[in-house]
Amino acid sequence: MRTKFFILAIVLVGIFSSCKNEKSVDSLEVVQPEVVDNAFKVTLNVTVKKDDTFSLYYTEDGSTDFTKSPPLWMVVKGNASQQDVVFSLPQDVIPTQLRLDFGMNKDQEPIVINSFQMNYFKNEFKIPGNQFFIYFDPDITKTIFDKTTATVSAVIKDGVRQSPSFYPNANPLGNEIKKIVR
Repeated sequence: MRTKFFILAIVLVGIFSSCKNEKSVDSLEVVQPEVVDNAFKVTLNVTVKKDDTFSLYYTEDGSTDFTKSPPLWMVVKGNASQQDVVFSLPQDVIPTQLRLDFGMNKDQEPIVINSFQMNYFKNEFKIPGNQFFIYFDPDITKTIFDKTTATVSAVIKDGVRQSPSFYPNANPLGNEIKKIVR
């Protein structure tokens, strides 16, 4: 009988002593997996004084036919300070050319492009606003662009403000896109 009692006592001590070493759920370290953002991003740092909507068009086939993919629209809150307008292309979309439209607000004041940037994974291409014209050409029927101040203004035609837009200067822009997606 003593042997059975002794075995039972050892088993109970083992059970209760093993519980003392358990950690509470609150004390466990949470390990977060690293999230890799593989979206191609275009960032405009601009000064836009009134609320507006910008759009980014892109192609994936090297052409400048921007009707093949729907544009990305971004609401921009008016502010006298610089702000980033970030367009994230859909996952797994690698553009070959880009077109930018600078707003539809009929009362918009001139917009200043402070910088232009493209990112893909950890690769980056960034230029100051006064070099924007090297990579983009204004649609002169709708856009007035001062290269020295990087200021975008709308053409007024028959009393109606046009929406300023910029088309790619195909070789320089396409070459920079290729460099960052390699």
